[in-house]
Order: sequence, then C-alpha cells, then structure tokens
Amino acid sequence: MRLIPLSLFLLLSIGLFTSCSEKTKERTLGAKFTAYSSQNEAVIFSGKLYLNTILENADYKQIPKINKLVSSELNAFNQGIYLDSGVYFSIEGLLQPTGKPSVIHVFATVKNKDSIHEKIASLGLLLEHTKDLDYAIGPNFSIGIQNDIVILRYQEQGVITAHHFTTLFNQLNKKENTTNHAITADKSTAIQFTTHLAHMYHLYAKNAGLQLTEIQQKEIKTLLTGASLTSAFKFASGGITIQTTHHFSSALKKRLFFENASTTNVSKLAPGKATSGISMHFNPLKVQTLLEDFSPDLLQKLVSTNGNLTLALMALGNRPVTNLFGGEIAFMYYGSSASHSFHLTLGDQGKTISDLTRSFFGSNPLYALSINKKEISGIGNNHNSPLPRVELPGFAHDFGTHGIDCFVDIAHYTATQPVSVQAYPFLEAISWVKITLNNEGSTIRIQGKDTRIGILKQISNVYLNKIRDAVSLY
Repeated sequence: MRLIPLSLFLLLSIGLFTSCSEKTKERTLGAKFTAYSSQNEAVIFSGKLYLNTILENADYKQIPKINKLVSSELNAFNQGIYLDSGVYFSIEGLLQPTGKPSVIHVFATVKNKDSIHEKIASLGLLLEHTKDLDYAIGPNFSIGIQNDIVILRYQEQGVITAHHFTTLFNQLNKKENTTNHAITADKSTAIQFTTHLAHMYHLYAKNAGLQLTEIQQKEIKTLLTGASLTSAFKFASGGITIQTTHHFSSALKKRLFFENASTTNVSKLAPGKATSGISMHFNPLKVQTLLEDFSPDLLQKLVSTNGNLTLALMALGNRPVTNLFGGEIAFMYYGSSASHSFHLTLGDQGKTISDLTRSFFGSNPLYALSINKKEISGIGNNHNSPLPRVELPGFAHDFGTHGIDCFVDIAHYTATQPVSVQAYPFLEAISWVKITLNNEGSTIRIQGKDTRIGILKQISNVYLNKIRDAVSLY
C-alpha cells in the first residue's frame, strides 16, 4: 500500500521538475531575435541599441528644454518596456532609391502592458485585440504586443495589417538552430549591429537580375554562407570607437586580399610632419583572380574603350592587375594641400608602367617624380621640410602595418588642407580620426578634443555656441 503514495510522489516530482525545466528553457528575447534575424533573408541589418548610453554621452540634461522633452518621453517608454536593458532592431528589405529601408522593426521586452496601452492611446491609435495579440495600426507606424514582447513596425510604402504581426511573432517564436553570432553588447556599448552580407546579396541579386553562370552562383553561395559583419559602437575617453569583426567562411577568408605589412611605404614617403595619410597593402594576384572568376568581361570592356586607358591596358597583357600593381600604395599630407607625397610599387610589367608614367607625367610641374622599374614615388613641388624622415602623430604610430591605414590629425590642420574645418563645424570638436582594416575586421576611432566630455556633447556644444553667436548678432 505504501508503494502507491510513493509512486504518486515520484510522478508529481518528475512533473514539477519537468515544468520548471521547461520554464528555464524559455528563450530570452535576445536568443529569439538572434535566430530570427539570421534565418530571415529579408533582414539586411540587425542589432541592439542602448538609447540611454547615447543620451548620456550627449549629456542632454544640461539643455533644459531638450531635457524636459526627452525625459518625459523616456519616462513614458520606461514605464512600459525595459529600456535600460536595450532594444533590438532590424532593417529589412531592399533600400529605397532615397536610401530609406523598406521596413524597420524594433523589439523590446514588456514591463507593463497597461502603460503601453496608454502610450498607444496618446498617439491617437486604436488598440485592437485577437486571441493572443494586441495591436494598433497607423498609416506608416504600428505596434504589436504578444505575451512579454512588443514590436514596433515602420514602413514607407504599403498597408500594415494584423497579419504582419502574426507572421512576425510566429517567426520570432520558431525554434530554429542558428550559427549566427549572438548580440553580446552591454551598457558600455551604445550600438551593436550585424550586416548580413548573404541576405543582402540574395535580395539585390534577385532584384537586379544578375547574370551569373551556375558555377559562379555556386561559388558565391559557398563564399557567403553565414557571412556577416558585427560592429560595436563604444563611447570612451571623449571619443567613439567602432570595432567591426568579420564572420566569414574559410572559403571566403582565402579570397580576401588585404595583407598586414611592415612600414616600408612610410620610409619611401617624403620627410615632414604628417597631418593625414592613407596606406594600403594588398595581394594583386587575389584581386586579379576575383575579377577573372566573377567579372571576366569588365577588363574586356575597359580595353574596348578609346584613349590612353586602352593603350595602357593593352600594354599590361592578360593580367593587368598583377602586371600593374605590386600591392603597396601610400599617400601623405604635411599641412597643406600642396605639400604631399605618394608611393606605389609596381607589378611584373613595372617597366612598361614606368615608361608610360614618364611619358605622360614626367614634365608635370606639380610633382618631382622618382620612377624606377618596380616603384614610383612623387613629392609635391611645394613641399619643404627640415625633418630627416616622416614624423607621424602619436596616435598613428603603427601607420602602414595593416591592410588599410588612414589617419587625419584634424587638430593640426590648417585652412589650406583638403578638409576645411570651417565648412564642417562638427570637426571643431574632433581632434583626430584613425581607421585600420585587415581581413579579420576594422577599427575606427574618432577622438574628441576633450577626453573628459562625451564626444556627442562636444559636438552639440559646437552647434549650440554657433546658435548663441548667431542670436547675439540680432
């Protein structure tokens, strides 16, 4: 008789354990969104946004009117959704001719449904209900709520219906395995987003009707399987860093042509205190192979054109890229647009290019050229420096060591530089910009002049001061 209660106890225990396990297995919004964005080929960009981080960097509270406006809206949204933990977004469909996306979705976790309903009413939208969905439809903007998830939808064209939300939530709740890289951004990161290269190719190739052979289509599919770029925007020390990681298949990585290198090209440039520069190291053979495999008619079209380009390309033979380039290019400015130098290495037909350059540009009054069999260097005739070598800014000490290096020392620019600070007021708040790129990813650093103040705040201060100056004139 004692076996019966014991059996019931075991069954109840197993049932309770299973029930609890099912609850713990419930996927978070982040896990659902990651699967959704990787499986849905309409998604070309997806990510997570920490609005509070951006607003805090802008220090909006120091501007009374903006503080009042922003704070009231933030409070309204904070009551209905967990805004502090960030919101997810997706940009879907082909971009319009104006550059606008077809559809934008914003996903968030519900904190209080009643507050969301009140916000919907304040927007003048009618709240409607189905069995498991609350929704409100506007001309271009709509809101859908199911369980603990709310989705905001914006679209430029077409009519939004409840069916859009039913489909969205079905896709979001679909339990699919995914190899897509999960969004791991924390509150120190303002934005993290993924560029879905495979999805973009699928959409644009279909729309443009690209004429590719079956072999080319198969090769591209292999190369772009799971291909994406993950970028994180992070504010720190009065600036912003944009770090991008390439998530590529081994097949695609073998095709990439940028190469890390020594600082050889820097030593070939004219001496002087550099204020901006760009350097590139690449594998010409890989570039040539890509052209031959995926755009073999491009070079033929160039050869069929008239003029000096045709003669130059014909002189380069069947492999113009490897015959022309040696894989190293650098360009440097030294304080004015007239003070600059460049250097490039030449390929297998270097002598032919040297002869052509000497013919066309040998008497050019703007440059003093040095033309050899395997390299060409040039220095602006107005360049003059007492320094024995190139002097790089401290932040650009590793210039020339990546596939692409670029820097702009804005703080030391003059009015004669190619970029005019007067023409772009926001540059008054920026000290320097540095970009590096290789096959694994890239880094962009934009440094403000004051390391103690957020860069967005510094830029807003520039425009506020200009507004005050303009108002004071009246």
